Amino acid sequence: MITKLAVSFALLTFLFVGCDKKESSPNESQVQKSTKNISEEKNSSKTKTANVLHMIGSDGNKYDLIADYQGIKFKGYEGKVIILDFFATWCPPCRAEIPHLVDLQKKYKDKIQIFSVLMEENKDNLELDDFIKEFKINYPVLNSKENFFLSQALGGIRSLPTIVIYDKNGAYLTHYLGAAPQEMLESAIEKALKK
Repeated sequence: MITKLAVSFALLTFLFVGCDKKESSPNESQVQKSTKNISEEKNSSKTKTANVLHMIGSDGNKYDLIADYQGIKFKGYEGKVIILDFFATWCPPCRAEIPHLVDLQKKYKDKIQIFSVLMEENKDNLELDDFIKEFKINYPVLNSKENFFLSQALGGIRSLPTIVIYDKNGAYLTHYLGAAPQEMLESAIEKALKK
């Protein structure tokens, strides 16, 4: 009985803590400041001009992330709540969270857009496409060198999965380190839609 409890506790701890990375972990103020300063960090200038990151999806499509002093937006997805899911295919908590994200994208299809940001270097798109099919992922999976710049610009992503949510105006709302329950994510989405 004690062994079952210990194993259950260890499994739950692993799922909710997430997989570690070697980068520093962002706190809320870092993410807010970094989102507002992505163009400043990349260009080392103090201007309030927008900066565009050309993110590439595993399907070869280009997604332009526009960052300025107000927050971030993806070109073509203005007015939608944006959810960035930093993940790795080898990470068990990341895998466990995918069905929740798939459900949320279906439920809020016209109001939100989820983008998974792959945190693995040199991942082959053919292999990634098999992963996407296996998990029935219905949102873009970004697989480019810009993923790592975005991670650093947001203060460094240490735990996987890390989810960052922006409201429909592109302003930072909240983030979660490790796997987050679907109900918690849905509550944040509802809050973001009201802003």
